[in-house]
Amino acid sequence: MSYQNRASDMVSDYMNIRSLPAMLSVAFIAASLYQFGGITTVELPWLSYTLTTQHSLVISLGAFAAAFASSETKEFQYYEDWEKVAIALGPVVILGNEYIPQINDFLLSLGDPLGMQLAFIATVVSWGVAVQ
Repeated sequence: MSYQNRASDMVSDYMNIRSLPAMLSVAFIAASLYQFGGITTVELPWLSYTLTTQHSLVISLGAFAAAFASSETKEFQYYEDWEKVAIALGPVVILGNEYIPQINDFLLSLGDPLGMQLAFIATVVSWGVAVQ
């Protein structure tokens, strides 16, 4: 067996574990943790770069969209109603927390850090339903 065949077989096996959603899960969860206060600072000293909440929002939504699009699940129209609500809730909470003061105020009124913890959990549940 040649090296090229072994490498090709290894790549094929690796792709079969649906690595894209798995890698995106890490990015999504890390960005969501940062956005909702679970991680306080993300710095990349080699690049002299510090992540902002707007960057984490873009990362979260980008990962969410890519994972949902690459998911080998049923089409959106075939999800149950509660699943559709759960899927929609994630992006709504992510965007609402950043751009709609009433949503951010509501989350903070639930308690600090309870409101942000609940927002994070809602986004993770949304993610889990979307990429199942």
